[in-house]
Parts: sequence; C-alpha cells; structure tokens
Amino acid sequence: MWRTGILRKKVTADKEDMEKVINILMSIGYTHCSIYDSKDYYSLSASILEEDDESNIKKRVYYLDVSMFLVEIDIEGRYKFFYPRENCYYYAYIHFDDIKGRELIISEFLYRYFKLFTEDIFLNESGYVYRKEDIEKVYCNKDSNWIYSSPDAL
Repeated sequence: MWRTGILRKKVTADKEDMEKVINILMSIGYTHCSIYDSKDYYSLSASILEEDDESNIKKRVYYLDVSMFLVEIDIEGRYKFFYPRENCYYYAYIHFDDIKGRELIISEFLYRYFKLFTEDIFLNESGYVYRKEDIEKVYCNKDSNWIYSSPDAL
C-alpha cells in the first residue's frame, strides 16, 4: 500500500533526475548516501552524521530512506493514482519510508525538489495531494504536522 511520496505523470529511469535528488539531499546536509539497485526501483538511504563532542566519533543523527521507482507499475491504488483535478494518472516515483519525526526535513526536501520538478505532485498517507504552491506554504509555516493535514488547512 502506498503511504507517502512523490508521483509523476510518466516514470522513466533517468540518471540525471536521480543525481538531482541526491544533490538536494546533500544541499540540506545529508553527507552519506547508499543506493541499492533493484530492477524496478532504487532504494536510497541518506544520513546526516554529527560528531560527538566527547569522543570525536561520528554518529548518525538523521536518516531518510526513499525508494525511487524506475518504471511505471500499473497497479491502481498502490503505484498508479487517478488525479481528478487533471483527469489523468500519476505513478509512484519517490516513496518516503517512516516519515514520523522527519516532517520538516521532508518539507525542506520537497521545497527544493519542486523547484526542479514543478509538474510532480506529493501524495500523503491520507490521500491529500500537494502541488508546488502548497509545498511553498508548508515550507514557510515550518509546522511539523503539515504532512498529516489537507493542503487546504495551510
């Protein structure tokens, strides 16, 4: 079952887009990324490491796990969603795992992401759709509960 993530009208394997996603993560402080290649998707794990003042040992502080789909998977309601506002289907592209406690990091990521990919949409677990304009409002408000609400409530 789809939970929370980015959808796009057409999904194709695109190395440049993946590099842009990694660059966004790096621009918000993620310094370590690992990629697992499964035939239909990439699993990307990123983390921010912080030095422990007492031991000078780096420890993981924030991590973000995302899956980037490389092909359109034609399973309606799971990877394929009808968007009535535009009368078309959108397909799973980037799935966020375990969003609890990462709401503001995700809003930061989405704010930068939608500057590059303005036609994509963000679908939350409750079925609310956020467009670029909605994410800009979320980013300005800095409310960690945004991801659980309708964009109309912003």
